[in-house]
Amino acid sequence: MNINEEMVDLFEDNGAFSNSRKVSGDVIEKYTGILPEFLVQLWKEHGIGSWSGGLLTLCIPSDFDGLLSQVFHADKDFSHQDCHVIGYSAFGQMLVWSERHWIVEIDLLRARVSCPGLIYPEKKTDPDMSVLLSILTDNETLNAYDDDGKPLFARARKKLGPLEPGECYGFFPALAMGGAPELKNLKRVKALEHFIFLAQLQQFSLVDYLARPIKVVRKIG
Repeated sequence: MNINEEMVDLFEDNGAFSNSRKVSGDVIEKYTGILPEFLVQLWKEHGIGSWSGGLLTLCIPSDFDGLLSQVFHADKDFSHQDCHVIGYSAFGQMLVWSERHWIVEIDLLRARVSCPGLIYPEKKTDPDMSVLLSILTDNETLNAYDDDGKPLFARARKKLGPLEPGECYGFFPALAMGGAPELKNLKRVKALEHFIFLAQLQQFSLVDYLARPIKVVRKIG
């Protein structure tokens, strides 16, 4: 993989970051050799910020200190000590890098964890390509949908305004508490506080999305 060429293509496809901010040299030094080279290089050249109007935001792990321990607890395969949040969606889908298993996706709305590198380790080939593909996730996957199957992001943005850095759209009451995925139930809230709240509501499950049919592998923690 040619990192420079892939970086150019990434920003040609996605455009420049909105709400961009620089990543300090200390943070870059701390995560060099821990996170894939592609991501560290992205931080150096472009910093972090949002794409698709705030539907996806890339972040540094310290932005979400305290979250992963609420998801993983004492799980044998996942730990907040060697997993690092690198991005999140407007509704609570977390993009995480595991030093052991590579990309981990956490769906806070449905209490699901996905980690192909754990379930199918033989398919792991290139950490840089793994992280690149994860941030190229299509907008349909990142969006939230109402009971009629209609996407909510654009309507939430129009009604509630665009998200500022560190914000998300949250359902009240939360879906895990019986709330409905309706536009009227969405609020703009602080992402870290809301995501920790969602993580505390229920136990998470490891899900194999590559299986047909999709299957729950086991409980997390």
